[in-house]
Amino acid sequence: MRTRRRVLLLAASCLLPRATHAQEEEALRRTMAALAATPQRQASFTEQKAIPELDLPLPSEGTLRWQAPDRLEKVTIFPITERIAVAGGRLTYERPDRGIQRNFALQEEPEMQALVEAIRGTLAGDLAALRRHYDVAYATQRDGSWRMVLTPLSLRVRGAVQRIVLTGLGAEVRGVDTEGNGGVTRMRITSAP
Repeated sequence: MRTRRRVLLLAASCLLPRATHAQEEEALRRTMAALAATPQRQASFTEQKAIPELDLPLPSEGTLRWQAPDRLEKVTIFPITERIAVAGGRLTYERPDRGIQRNFALQEEPEMQALVEAIRGTLAGDLAALRRHYDVAYATQRDGSWRMVLTPLSLRVRGAVQRIVLTGLGAEVRGVDTEGNGGVTRMRITSAP
């Protein structure tokens, strides 16, 4: 009798994680669909870069813009002016105070491409694109917020970025934390009205 009970308990415990995984997968799909249904957005951001060599984190702030299917722009206005724009497979970097403008194909820089796809794939609600570059772990919280952890599949990319943690509520991404090379970048996002 005890052996049968143990077998039943073990079988039941094996089924529970699968049900939870299936529920989280369905929740992930719903979140991605909600993100995909928002074709454009504008937000402001604050960012803190914690680098081991520095005693204090480096703050910055600016704006973010997204336009489906593949346009992403980050404009930093403090402490320097800097613009990063992505359209299709190309990235443009501008730093007016130094006269720098660089334009390149994302496939030339696999590490940068993976970082761009983490944000762009999430905003586009493109789970397949995320899974091409990352192992995707997803969890919802009791308050309805969500957390997605992206771990690079490429060892080369993982040498620069160990993981990216995105947090949000419904169809809004509210935070992006990037861990790599011993440092952490924490971005907090506030949607524009």
